[in-house]
Amino acid sequence: MPILKMLKIVTVIGMVLVTAQVGVGIAPSYSTDLETALRTSLFTGYEVLQRPMEQVPVTVSMNLITINSLDIKAQTLSTSRFFQLTWPDNRLEWNTNSSYDNLRFLFTTEKYAWAPKLVIENSVNDLEVFSDVNTLVRLNSAGTARWTPGGVFETSCEADITYYPLDTQTCSIVLTTWSYTSNEITLSFDDDPFILDNFSENGEWELLETSNTSESAGRSKSESYTYDRLYFTMKLRRRPLYHILNTIFPVILMSCLIVFVFKLPPESGERVGMSLTVLLAYAVYLTLITDNIPQTSLSASILSTYLTIILMLSTLSVIFTIVVLDIYFNHDDDEAPPDWLQKFTKIFLVNITCWKGPRKREGCCRKGKVKPSNGSDSRIALVDLDNVKDAKTRINSPSRKVALTDDDRENKNPEDKIFSWKEVALILDRFFMYLFVFLVFTVTLVCLSILAKGGQQ
Repeated sequence: MPILKMLKIVTVIGMVLVTAQVGVGIAPSYSTDLETALRTSLFTGYEVLQRPMEQVPVTVSMNLITINSLDIKAQTLSTSRFFQLTWPDNRLEWNTNSSYDNLRFLFTTEKYAWAPKLVIENSVNDLEVFSDVNTLVRLNSAGTARWTPGGVFETSCEADITYYPLDTQTCSIVLTTWSYTSNEITLSFDDDPFILDNFSENGEWELLETSNTSESAGRSKSESYTYDRLYFTMKLRRRPLYHILNTIFPVILMSCLIVFVFKLPPESGERVGMSLTVLLAYAVYLTLITDNIPQTSLSASILSTYLTIILMLSTLSVIFTIVVLDIYFNHDDDEAPPDWLQKFTKIFLVNITCWKGPRKREGCCRKGKVKPSNGSDSRIALVDLDNVKDAKTRINSPSRKVALTDDDRENKNPEDKIFSWKEVALILDRFFMYLFVFLVFTVTLVCLSILAKGGQQ
């Protein structure tokens, strides 16, 4: 009890000294007693729930610390940041009293001083009013309060997956008042809405630019009251190196394997296995990429479209491989193809593929006088008839299965050649190889051009 009495005596003496200094017109230096006297003067009769004025102007700026992640599958943006809120409160002004000239600032919390009730409207975790009793409100002698609540916030961000993984996303953080309408609180941006002095770069996303807009609108169409909203917008671009090395480059390499399926000899017995392996590899890649992009129909990924097209081409390569193998192995060497297939092969396939054959006698790529070769090949049976009419008569017979004689194989007129089934299969192999080279190259070039153009936006 004696100690408490002594403290009271010291406090009374301090107040007396302060009063004495004020009486002689000298501003006392800072002391805890002086600050206690000022707090007592300011907060006596102060009502926390009462606004400082009828319409309180609140200026806001956002100090962005780092971009933690942008999950385009969940369409959420995680950032670490804090807001700087500034508003006037003339009830907490003491610059008119010279006795407190040496007290430039006071610190309090929202528990003892009025603070605006604000929320992040597009928050995905919760929709709660900013409330942090551990964050101090800084007061200056002119009655201006500054509050800096912050933390890690997750907000919704509608992702555009068209150019994934070379995409650029635009995300906004929407700050609005809660309960207070535009008639009670007006929100506006500070002179520097985005503060990036403490910003740390993200390893996956690059911050390209920032912008800010504001509006005043109701919560719903039927509501007559309006509320101020501030939009802090960030444009982010994905860093492409990782995805180029681990996604785009392997996909392009695998697309080349479709072409080489038709380069394998039919006797190898590995063609169907190789084409099925490429098909399954693309199916796995398509599944992996689909797992990383949002399940939305608002936009389609160019990469997913490319993989789907290549998957379709890989499926067709399996079908065409089976057809070629069926033609090659399921017909006798001395069996002549039908007349319509002979004409189609001569007029269309041979000219397109520039087919020469082991005897170097056919196709559009060899012109001039043709010298017959003495060699033979079991895979090719060229028919050259001295009597073309007899050969055509045998081909057009009802059975369509006529053995080719040695005279048929010695024709010296290229226009009257008759191809065997094995040769038709080999010509089809080359035709499909050229066709798939053109399709894979064209599709790859177009898709990569679109992705590159989108990545530069």
